[in-house]
Amino acid sequence: MVTDTAVQFLLEAQNPDGGWGAEKGKQSNTEATSIAILALSAIRDASLEEKINRGLTWLINRQKPDGSWPLRDSSRESSWASALATLSLAHFASHRQKAFLGATWLLRQEGKFGFLASLFYRLAPQKTAVKLNPLLKGWPWTTGTFSWVEPTAYSLIALKKIKPYLKDKQAHDRIRQGELMIYDRICAEGGWNYGNSEVLEDNLWPYPDITALALIALQDHREAEANQLSLKSLKKMLAENHSGLTLSWSVICLSLYGEDPSPWRKSLAKNYEKTAFLGETKTIALALLAAGDGVEVFRV
Repeated sequence: MVTDTAVQFLLEAQNPDGGWGAEKGKQSNTEATSIAILALSAIRDASLEEKINRGLTWLINRQKPDGSWPLRDSSRESSWASALATLSLAHFASHRQKAFLGATWLLRQEGKFGFLASLFYRLAPQKTAVKLNPLLKGWPWTTGTFSWVEPTAYSLIALKKIKPYLKDKQAHDRIRQGELMIYDRICAEGGWNYGNSEVLEDNLWPYPDITALALIALQDHREAEANQLSLKSLKKMLAENHSGLTLSWSVICLSLYGEDPSPWRKSLAKNYEKTAFLGETKTIALALLAAGDGVEVFRV
């Protein structure tokens, strides 16, 4: 079963410092640690509390004074993984103040398109090489750079989870701006590519994992035409793509949209049995969330 073997993998892959790396034995990083914590906590097994607490301590000790996290100890720069760390800490009432600090940092971040590029868009939008509205601000991979769909989706999920505890109107406005950015990047037939929908008048194709993640971030608008179009696109892509990452995000997405994920859960289990997802911590943790009740972690 995915659940038993995935839990065992995560327990064995935890580093002596309390964090998790991209693979067993690799340096601990914020992304893998945040998702591993969420996956183990979703099991609701008291015997796992010590492991979970060690992971939480790893995150708390690496939060910067401004509320952000670097991706790993060897990097000083604040990273997109701050959204996942915020989401992870927000899951625990005792650590919600730390999550607030992370959310405050996220609210201050926005992707940049560049002054000249933005000016050119205003003057001649029909002549730009890429089809997007640079005035819409999502979130970047690294501070002060271009907005991408994936880090924007992570930030939206984290902020929406903690939004009931945020009184500031800025949170509502910033969330809406990020949503509009994702909708602006939708591909012609639904779904999302990593950054844009069109380059040099050629339509780009959507990717199933990014489409599922974007739909999760936009789940509170599930009846919107763009959401329903993208949901159909995701189902079509799933017929041809059975990677562990795609299946995990898709099962979570379909569950949140009230769809029956059981066929894809079976595919997820078969894939894991064959490949063990090559020992990738993030994918195994997401599979654990998808196989059980972990979908609630992402419900907003």
